[in-house]
Amino acid sequence: MEYLTGCNRGFSLSGIGAIYNYPELRGKLRHHNFSTNKEIELLLHLVEENYNGNLIETVENVVKLIEGDFAFGVRYGNEMVIARDPLGVVPIFYGRESFSFKRRELWKNGEEAKTLKPGEVLNIADGEKKRVEMQYEKRTIENPVEELEVAIMNSIEKRTRNVSRYGIFFSGGLDSSILARFSEELEKNFSLFSVALRDSHDYKLIKELSKDREIIFREIEMEELEGYVRKVIDCIESCDKLKVCIGIPTYIACEEAKKAGVKVVLSGLGADELFAGYKKYLYVEDLESALMRDFERMHTVNLERDTPIAIHHSLSMRFPFLDREVISIAFSIPTDLKIREGKRKYILREIARRKGINIIEKKAIQYSTGVEKALRKIAKEKSISLENYLRKTFNDIFNN
Repeated sequence: MEYLTGCNRGFSLSGIGAIYNYPELRGKLRHHNFSTNKEIELLLHLVEENYNGNLIETVENVVKLIEGDFAFGVRYGNEMVIARDPLGVVPIFYGRESFSFKRRELWKNGEEAKTLKPGEVLNIADGEKKRVEMQYEKRTIENPVEELEVAIMNSIEKRTRNVSRYGIFFSGGLDSSILARFSEELEKNFSLFSVALRDSHDYKLIKELSKDREIIFREIEMEELEGYVRKVIDCIESCDKLKVCIGIPTYIACEEAKKAGVKVVLSGLGADELFAGYKKYLYVEDLESALMRDFERMHTVNLERDTPIAIHHSLSMRFPFLDREVISIAFSIPTDLKIREGKRKYILREIARRKGINIIEKKAIQYSTGVEKALRKIAKEKSISLENYLRKTFNDIFNN
């Protein structure tokens, strides 16, 4: 993903994103003259085609047409309307009279950087808002494992259409292993990227897995961690401990992907929230409500961390588990297909079993890569808590 701007017939538009139904939408605009294949030009033509004299209603209707991950702002005359995709994959921020894809641009002007919520469409001038809900159908699933297999396969195909080579962020765990196996079955050209500190769980695991498959592995050195703390905080504009600890291996994996020349990377994010991957789900009374709550918070907890890191490296990070059909199946199947006999993500385990994937039990990335333990050691050497160390770094970056 990268920042793109365009103008056409009085409309000016700035945005970031990927539109997965691009061919279908462009096919409906045959009478429009396209000069590029960029998503931004498609958005311009869609706004122009659907303009009804009311810009916020026009943008709302355009958002309903798009299947993809995006955020954009459009100006026409004295009006300025901004929009964010219904899942909130791409963040966008606004102030009194302007918008930005980075909080700091608004902070520089002394403005509060308000975050547009997933699916929101806002007229900045008068504050009018509309909301486009995530579209999925809750229904009876006759063959859950088979239908989910097909949905994930189709999602990968959709997100890698016309991509000559892509990367997969690979931990050796269930989610990334499924993405890798399905990519093999689709006969795609892809590379696996892994990062970890020496002697961590993932370091040992990836070294073992590398005996049977090619993995681009980057060892994180202790002496470079402080530099990456600054880079990640600067990139995500947050000193939240969880975001920084997960952001560091994500940032380094993005570095390696960019160095390898790929433009698109796949992530297994979303599988835990949809199919009950976190250990805490074993102890909740109402699993369905807990999953829905975490799914609805995912944009602030995860996406506003990973997407800015990818954008910083000029990468388009795509999430096959966050496909409409995959989400529809996840919300339609009973919870005993998510947790059964103490096994989390049961239905994904069944897919792995059918595909001959060796299921490896994994810890959360901040622990399995050794990053959080190493950062706590660094903070201890400074006689400060990890949280205060990160907060101090944030203040050093943004208060100067």
